[in-house]
Amino acid sequence: MKILAVEEHLLNPRGGGELSFRTLLTELSRNHVLCAVGKRVSDPFQANFPVLGFSVFEIPRTHMLNKYLVFRQVEHQVAKYIERISPDILITQQDFAAPSVKVACRAGIPSIVFMRNYEHFCLCSDPARECSRHCSACYGYGKYNPYRYCVDAVFAYEKHWLAQASLLVSNSTYMKHIVEDWLGIDSAVVYPFIRTLPIMPHKPEYITFINPKKHKGVEIVLRLAELLPDRAFMVVGHAPDSRELRVLPNITCVPWVDEISGIYSRTRILLVPSRWPEPFGRVCAEAAQFGIPCIASRAGGIPEAVGDGGILINARDDPDDWLRAIETLDSEAVYQELSRNARHHAENFTLGRIIESFQSQVRERLGIQL
Repeated sequence: MKILAVEEHLLNPRGGGELSFRTLLTELSRNHVLCAVGKRVSDPFQANFPVLGFSVFEIPRTHMLNKYLVFRQVEHQVAKYIERISPDILITQQDFAAPSVKVACRAGIPSIVFMRNYEHFCLCSDPARECSRHCSACYGYGKYNPYRYCVDAVFAYEKHWLAQASLLVSNSTYMKHIVEDWLGIDSAVVYPFIRTLPIMPHKPEYITFINPKKHKGVEIVLRLAELLPDRAFMVVGHAPDSRELRVLPNITCVPWVDEISGIYSRTRILLVPSRWPEPFGRVCAEAAQFGIPCIASRAGGIPEAVGDGGILINARDDPDDWLRAIETLDSEAVYQELSRNARHHAENFTLGRIIESFQSQVRERLGIQL
């Protein structure tokens, strides 16, 4: 079978959604002819897409001043590659999904869309909150807002063409409910495609926090480090302003690494104090492979990633609840129980099992054997 995959950041992955998509493409390329399309990067040296054994084509760089016009540009480029490649099926996600589905529909090609985030229907990335759904008045018309023109047309376009996709795939049960609520579309649930990480000698010494951004809860981590001066914290990733992190002697700042196993091998507890409803909690599922308990916000799809291998916090802005959870894990008996639970829960996210789940959904819903 010939597969065309379309993803904006294919050549320069920015997060777990792109990594999951890339992992799927690698697996599909073992048994199918696969061609992929992604946005051209400004600096060729930024492209960290490895040699995977399938063709990768570039769409000229798009500028998000007016997203509606970007859709038209993507339509033109995807149509060109469909004509050239003649694929049997199209797989896509994120900002390039709706225009790709439109072109696939007009070419009579079945399409699959992964729903991993909120860009198709919510400007504020918080669709679970109470709102009037007057999107054009929600986010303002600031200079750097890509939705400031034609916002209503953008979301009407998204909703119409996503509904025409042959199959929508949500990355959590939480996300399935959000998609149904906002778009009125039923979607299959397939958890993210996560590779089994190489296990290194485990020397757990740190309370670790990954991706120090405000919406990820960096302020809570800073407060906890202040309140627990005798505990060692590790903060992984780039922070726009890391001075506050570096001023505390018990925080070790580590840049992004190619192999995350080295980080987990030194982690005793993973903190995930997210302030927004993440569709899934990829780092929780990764840490579970190492038997690392998580202390995480009860928000979005994070509880599905944690399972019973950690502690969920309801009042995510209250440092006292986080302190109590850390103290609870000081009990070796409790820690070992949650560690065992985490390892057991990680078995639900093994790559082979998730690939099989995806193939099963495609077979049952579309009658296609991938």
